Amino acid sequence: MEEKVVIGVVHLPPLPGSPEHADWDAVIERALQDARAIERGGADALILENYGDRPFLKEVGKETVAAMTALACEVRREVSIGLGINVLRNDAFAAIAIAKAVKADFVRVNQLYFTSIAPEGVLEGKAGELMRYKRFIDCRAMVFADIAVKHAVHLASIEEYCINAERSLADALIVTGVATGKQIKLDDLKNVKRLVKMPVLAGSGVNAENAAEILKWCDGVIVGTYIKRGGSVDAERVRRIVRIAKR
Repeated sequence: MEEKVVIGVVHLPPLPGSPEHADWDAVIERALQDARAIERGGADALILENYGDRPFLKEVGKETVAAMTALACEVRREVSIGLGINVLRNDAFAAIAIAKAVKADFVRVNQLYFTSIAPEGVLEGKAGELMRYKRFIDCRAMVFADIAVKHAVHLASIEEYCINAERSLADALIVTGVATGKQIKLDDLKNVKRLVKMPVLAGSGVNAENAAEILKWCDGVIVGTYIKRGGSVDAERVRRIVRIAKR
């Protein structure tokens, strides 16, 4: 098996402005702790995600953009692996703005094109506007787009997502299960890899037991839930996935 990419997720605690935010200093320390562990584990990159900001907004406030920018700058100083940004729930414009400010390598967009129904409401893909904004501010970050993203009901089939992927100008596609931590359907992953020419990543439910099989059908994995132990990232769990991906 050829060497594959491993991206670890830093699930940020609740940020200022979110209902469960408590201690900003603790948020910074936790983010840095998890980022260091992902790097020690040998991952190729990490992605910062405002996972603790439930219930999510479709468009985040200025305080979230400021907080994630500050955290990304801190992480940039601490680790040297690739950096990605994901602003939940689907605020791709905020992600691109943060990525520009911190020189991030990529952003993740849950609904880049087509439309889905999510707990937060209707998630409308805005690839045309986003790519023009990205060009306008000269952001060089790659765009990784989910297709049939988790925690949503989709109005387009996976085949329709694949047929229209290149038109969205995405740099890579992400396939997930139905919810955070839920394993993807291998048949879906195989179909996506067969139908598109761009890189394909598995974005949920990856663990040390299934990683080898999943990696047969994609170019890399994004791992968040499995690499946690007691709520924090465990470098050894990251290392287990990396060993499988790099052998």
